[in-house]
Amino acid sequence: MPKHPELQDLAEQVGEFIEYWGFKRVHGRLWTHLYLSAHPMDAAEFMDRLGISKALVSMTLSDLLEYEVILRAGKSQRGTELFVANPDTTAVILNVLRGREKRMLGRIQAAFRSLKNTPARELKSIDLDEERTQAMGALIQGAEDAVEGIIALTGVDLSGWRS
Repeated sequence: MPKHPELQDLAEQVGEFIEYWGFKRVHGRLWTHLYLSAHPMDAAEFMDRLGISKALVSMTLSDLLEYEVILRAGKSQRGTELFVANPDTTAVILNVLRGREKRMLGRIQAAFRSLKNTPARELKSIDLDEERTQAMGALIQGAEDAVEGIIALTGVDLSGWRS
């Protein structure tokens, strides 16, 4: 029987939500435990709470540190590295958009340009609809503009979301 089934259920639900957005379920589970914790946590505590291997904890921490979802918080009395959840959830969301979605949209835009630069006679052989091809370009550009607009919210105070 898991410890604190209510917390485990919440962590599982957050993990499922995070998975929907392209992360792994374990990212959401670990973050939930850390975000709700009254103290910094180390890898051993994650292994115990989540019932996962040291290797999985290590990879998950590395991923979450990359996007600044979690932060290093010094060393424990035993000398183990401690972590805390980044309290600035707005910055976390913007970091993910900058580091992941923006790169992904850049790859999509490059692939689209490559398709558009294909000679017309080659495109005819795969029977592409010109209007839909133009619409796809506008859609990609709109997505890039939307992400840039959201990233520009850096100076906006969204602390009301937290209350």
